[in-house]
Amino acid sequence: MKRLLAFCLVALTTGCATVVTQGGPTGNIRVERLLLPPFINATDDEHAGRALTEMTGSALVEAGLPLFQTEETLIRSAVDKAQGADGRYAELARSAGASHLLIGTVHEYRYKTDLNGDPAVGVTLRLVDAATGQTLWQGTSANVGYAFASLTSASRKAVRVLVSDLPITGNRLRHSENKQ
Repeated sequence: MKRLLAFCLVALTTGCATVVTQGGPTGNIRVERLLLPPFINATDDEHAGRALTEMTGSALVEAGLPLFQTEETLIRSAVDKAQGADGRYAELARSAGASHLLIGTVHEYRYKTDLNGDPAVGVTLRLVDAATGQTLWQGTSANVGYAFASLTSASRKAVRVLVSDLPITGNRLRHSENKQ
């Protein structure tokens, strides 16, 4: 009976855990100005890209990172989105005087269709040097809420964990013990 209880406890806690994978340098990267274009939306929810872009912007400001974002750059990058691959953002970053880009992709943004209907979110962030186009860091996070969690709270947790792992000088969330 104790083994069954232990198994159930492990199964329940891993079902709602945030999973993060990342790659890139272990040291800190000096970023003068960071441009956050709208996220690429690889989901069926037409609002997922905008929602995760805004949540990531909030987490970057909370982390004290040098986010450069104006309505003009958001509108321009949304219009440019139809014009090709990620290289379109490098030109936008250079024209805005940004040294780096943080490109995001939303992979999952929905309430699951099981009996519980829990929210599920999957997101990838990629830190790119605007001058060279080189990817300096990349991370992926997924989160499944449980009980009465909302899609927003599950998204916030996934995004906040990724932003806290960004190896950028001055990231106040980087060594935070409280990764909510």
